[in-house]
Amino acid sequence: MLTPERQKVIEDYVNQHGLCRVSDLCSLTSTSESTIRRDLNQMEEKGLIKRVHGGAQSVKNFTHDVSQHIRFSMNHDAKKLIAQYAVKNYVHKDDYIFIDAGTTTYEMVPFIAMIPGVTIVTNGLETALCALNNGIKTILLGGRIKEDTHAVVGQTALQQLQEMNFSASFIGTNGLDCQGNLTTPDTEEAAIKKIEISRGNHAYILTDTSKIGERSFATFAKVKDVTIITTSLTAKDKNLLPTKINLKEIC
Repeated sequence: MLTPERQKVIEDYVNQHGLCRVSDLCSLTSTSESTIRRDLNQMEEKGLIKRVHGGAQSVKNFTHDVSQHIRFSMNHDAKKLIAQYAVKNYVHKDDYIFIDAGTTTYEMVPFIAMIPGVTIVTNGLETALCALNNGIKTILLGGRIKEDTHAVVGQTALQQLQEMNFSASFIGTNGLDCQGNLTTPDTEEAAIKKIEISRGNHAYILTDTSKIGERSFATFAKVKDVTIITTSLTAKDKNLLPTKINLKEIC
């Protein structure tokens, strides 16, 4: 397959799926990782895709939710660092906390298992199962389950949340733009996130640096209302952030 033809196949696949791993693109094109990485670098320079750690992201379709099995594998080491920091500093014995259906917040669960008496409320199926497997008292919201993200959404979940209070809420995001908007592709998930924030004594956004400067369809919060937890930022990352932000940077 010639380079222009291969890159067209890659572009179409990335736009269709929203986010893809290098390994997926290798299988798709029967090409080595080094060739795919070179293609992705060239395509990013042309503005056709965006490089992320371990893969590529579409620049055209920010309303599309990425399948859960792909999201879990992207930027995994950074997500674990962020999750560990959040638990160490903001989860305490006998707390009632909310953890939403994000893949970074999911990584908190094994660390929470070492803190006695914590109760987790969540709208994430994987988070609930992981918490149960770790012996943590767990409450799963009721409602409709989204096929892509396995998040529980809808009026039943919203009504349940209105009756709950949390020591802290831990929330994922798909984008944090320079105006301080926190965004997600789906309006129903945005509605859940808004109430998570309002029902918590404190609200923490856990995000890897790939989400900085990005913007999805639905805004669910402003940075002034939350604390952002992320890994070490480059100068480019910092230029994409609003000037007033409560930021915890893990160096």
